[in-house]
Amino acid sequence: MLILLLFAFISGLITILAPCIWPLLPVILSSSLASKSRARPLGITLGVMLSFAVFTLSVSFLIKLFHFNPNDLRLFAVVVLAFMGLTLVIPKLGAIIESAVSKLSGKLGAKGHIQGSGFAPGFITGLSLGIVWSPCAGPILSTIATFGATGQVTLSILLITFAYILGVGIPLFLFAYGGQRLVAKTRFMSAYIGRIQQVFGIVILLTALSIYTNFDKVLQLKLLDTFPQYRQILLQLENNRGVETQLDSLKGKER
Repeated sequence: MLILLLFAFISGLITILAPCIWPLLPVILSSSLASKSRARPLGITLGVMLSFAVFTLSVSFLIKLFHFNPNDLRLFAVVVLAFMGLTLVIPKLGAIIESAVSKLSGKLGAKGHIQGSGFAPGFITGLSLGIVWSPCAGPILSTIATFGATGQVTLSILLITFAYILGVGIPLFLFAYGGQRLVAKTRFMSAYIGRIQQVFGIVILLTALSIYTNFDKVLQLKLLDTFPQYRQILLQLENNRGVETQLDSLKGKER
């Protein structure tokens, strides 16, 4: 079991290099730059981790239980991202939302790092991104998805999923936080931070449009075709005897 947890964590770490996550990186950076709050990158990261884990492990079960269209979740993510983009493109709208969130946080007793334009808006954005993100799946992630689809989610599957998303979350947070700090400390960029935020707002709007039209999936496939080395590296990493043996054990097989 320890071998599976280790390789799931490593697979999550190298996901930042995967072509399938590249379309999300501009959105993550844009969302981080929307606020000077250091809690914003953390909120985005935790949102992505949580929604991806829940979506992967339970979406098939929830669809059977409530009979809803999974595309409705993508539409929800599109609306959230589009709204996020608009708040960056239209500063006055962003200011109104920040004020409203601050007042709501104050009424709920929230303080410090989860107030205003910090943690909460970033977390909501991250939740939306986790819904629409489809990582390049190796044997370990494919096994997690299979168990989630059949409703056979055990403690072992939960631990493996946690190890994977923890691996994903660390480089995502470093990317978001590092990008935010770099722009804040660069005099030229910081002087034009308003314009930069508007440009990134347009990037988010275009991303929302690509998700709505399913062009994001086409782009991911094209990137994978252009950079097939990543899938080969992932398969080589996970296709070792120790991982295969423990995956077969999870599936109830004997070698």
